[in-house]
Amino acid sequence: MVDASLLALKPHTLSFEQAAAVPLVFITAWEALHDRARISPDQIVLIHAGAGGVGHAAIQLAKQAGARVITTVSNEEKAAFVKQLGADLIINYRTQDVITEVMRWTNGNGVDIAFDTVGPAVLQSCFRCVKPYGDVVTILQATAETDWSEARKRNVRFSHELMLSPILLELEQAKHHQAKILQQCATLFDDRKLSVAIARTFKLSEAAAAQHFLEQSHPAGKLILLV
Repeated sequence: MVDASLLALKPHTLSFEQAAAVPLVFITAWEALHDRARISPDQIVLIHAGAGGVGHAAIQLAKQAGARVITTVSNEEKAAFVKQLGADLIINYRTQDVITEVMRWTNGNGVDIAFDTVGPAVLQSCFRCVKPYGDVVTILQATAETDWSEARKRNVRFSHELMLSPILLELEQAKHHQAKILQQCATLFDDRKLSVAIARTFKLSEAAAAQHFLEQSHPAGKLILLV
């Protein structure tokens, strides 16, 4: 069962499969950018793994907020995908140094917001990419090896984002807030201002294969399990 306070009506323009791909990634991206980092127009936002589920949602929400977006990808196919979403600068992290390219594009200033969707090594690099007094948000967790000295020197505001917190901690007001996020996103979907990409669908009985595909292929967009 799903708590009714978490629900919003399905956008008319989305199929049920597409709608199923929305809540986790768009709530996560919305909370990270709007609630944690307080995004505002004309800011520069670095979104890591922009072709991923959360990444492709974050690019679109950042552009809707009036920000300029730098994002990282691993190949040309993903670069073309994120360009269609509106990314302003696309960095291939396999062939380019992310920190160097970010600082070059921002005239040595750094970004206002750095959003980590990958993990410890990427989080570490975010501290070198963000401007003094900027924001770093991660959906993962720092490790004991994380070096906080650069973040401390730059007086960075650091935030975690976990969209499951309202469920885990039974926070009713936060549940209602997430429902409102979905309602706002539904309007944007129906106005053709947001889109959700499905990389591939699997039967529920193929869940293990889906997980393996996700880990090995790192596809653009979301995977869907059909019940």
